Amino acid sequence: MTRQEVAVLLLLVLGTACRSAGPQTPAGPATLPEPLAGYQGEVRVLPHGGGDAQTVKAGPGKELAGGCDVAVHVRAVAFEDGTARFSLDNIGLPKVRGRAERCEQVRPGLLLFVEGLGEGTDDSVVRAQVDRVLQTPEAYLGSKGVGFDLPPGEAPAEVASREVYAPVDEKMLSRQVETWPEALLSVDPWYHHGSGRIRQEGEVEVEAIVGTDGRIHTPRIKTGMGASHERAVLRVLPLWRFEPARGPEGPVGARVLLSPILRIF
Repeated sequence: MTRQEVAVLLLLVLGTACRSAGPQTPAGPATLPEPLAGYQGEVRVLPHGGGDAQTVKAGPGKELAGGCDVAVHVRAVAFEDGTARFSLDNIGLPKVRGRAERCEQVRPGLLLFVEGLGEGTDDSVVRAQVDRVLQTPEAYLGSKGVGFDLPPGEAPAEVASREVYAPVDEKMLSRQVETWPEALLSVDPWYHHGSGRIRQEGEVEVEAIVGTDGRIHTPRIKTGMGASHERAVLRVLPLWRFEPARGPEGPVGARVLLSPILRIF
């Protein structure tokens, strides 16, 4: 056998071996289950999630034990080996009927691991496990014994207002209002200053409409502040829930002034 024939035979053998071994590509991250994808970008309440810990775990038989409840923004979601990992930004302090536990230690963010979501877990079970710790405003109020079941709606076409300089039609409608909006769930916003050297807090004035759905519509910040501070205030407002204003014929839209406390840390 010539040298050239040996080389050809060697190439054929190596080629067969490579084909039988299959592609040697590294294993990538597990595919994100469909029910988890919808959480990215959400704002929720994490009960007992505030405190010193930068990483918290939840799942069957595991309860969170942080120092206070916190409002969070879900920055990113990942999934691997039956565990969902949520990268969360701490965005505020929730209050039920104006009451809250003070968070002595505030961190910019944390990692939440929700375990027990192995392959084959039903979508409804996945959502239930996650929603137990990343609560909607309605679920959080319910856990505190406050019922709220109004579905989301559009901004009201007619609005009542008690403000001195309100339009005439809003003032006229205000005469029919029997009870004005009551905040059931409010959230004081947090803003993390990159330097970590600034510690201050102050009241912010926000004008908004509380719709017949008990939610905030068309908010406008009246206090002068920077764009980043405005964003910190605006991103917690979707969590607020109200008992809407009522007149003789039922709920009515109302223009209100809100006074959340912005905490910079």
